[in-house]
Amino acid sequence: MSTFQLRKTRDFGQIITDTFTYLRVHFKSLGKALFIFVFPILLISGVLISSSFVSMFDFADVTSNQPLNPEAVNDGMASFFVKFFIGMLLFMFNFLLIYVVVFKHMQLVDEGVEQIEVGMLLEDFARNFFGTLGLFFVIAIATMIGLIFLIIPGIYIATKLSLAPVIFIAEEESFGDALSKSWEATQDYWWFTFGMSFVMGIIMNFASYIFIIPMYILIGIVSFSTASAQGDPSSLGTIISVLYGLSVVVPALLYCMPVTSQALVYFNIQERKTGNSMMNRIESLGEQNNPS
Repeated sequence: MSTFQLRKTRDFGQIITDTFTYLRVHFKSLGKALFIFVFPILLISGVLISSSFVSMFDFADVTSNQPLNPEAVNDGMASFFVKFFIGMLLFMFNFLLIYVVVFKHMQLVDEGVEQIEVGMLLEDFARNFFGTLGLFFVIAIATMIGLIFLIIPGIYIATKLSLAPVIFIAEEESFGDALSKSWEATQDYWWFTFGMSFVMGIIMNFASYIFIIPMYILIGIVSFSTASAQGDPSSLGTIISVLYGLSVVVPALLYCMPVTSQALVYFNIQERKTGNSMMNRIESLGEQNNPS
């Protein structure tokens, strides 16, 4: 049984530490779910993004050796944009899946479920997925309206509403209540919420560079080797496109880190404002000391 406690007060550093602790403690069940639900679509997204760049290299190679053919130009550009658009659409779809899987997993942990099976994370999947999609749409529109006037109001609104997805899934609140409770929860904790998102974003980007930088180095080595050997440009384009696609897509799995920290921020704020879990523990101790 996991002893990880979600509902407790944490300072800034503890949330960062406990984010990695949670992912480590629940690596088996959460990692398995992410591998089954997220990775296949992420892989398809990577293939489509890579193949779109292959089409671009092939198109560039064709147009450099012969007169432009309007039909070939249109076909080449259409192939690039269709593959790239679908690939990026699936890429964004994966971010929603990460939100749903992680927050549903944390809900089950919060309820005291000891053995979390993959099938449990599919409970209320349609509600959680489309509800989260709707929340992101509302948050995006509200943020854009704020950005139209000034940049700061947009950032302010985005942070105030950022906890809505975890409230919607983990607390099973309605769509409107999730937005309003996120706004209320961040009252007096706006800088804390914003700072955590900012720091976790930096950590995630730094971690992704551990994978991205070797890919770029490999791309440079392949490009230099092929150019020196006067290799086939289309083959070079294929290799570079595949490596570039992987460097863009694979680090997306690291997004589970800021998502987890976001939930811990919410639980921390709720505990500081209500102290419900502390009161429950006190009542539990009282019942044990005074059995009926």
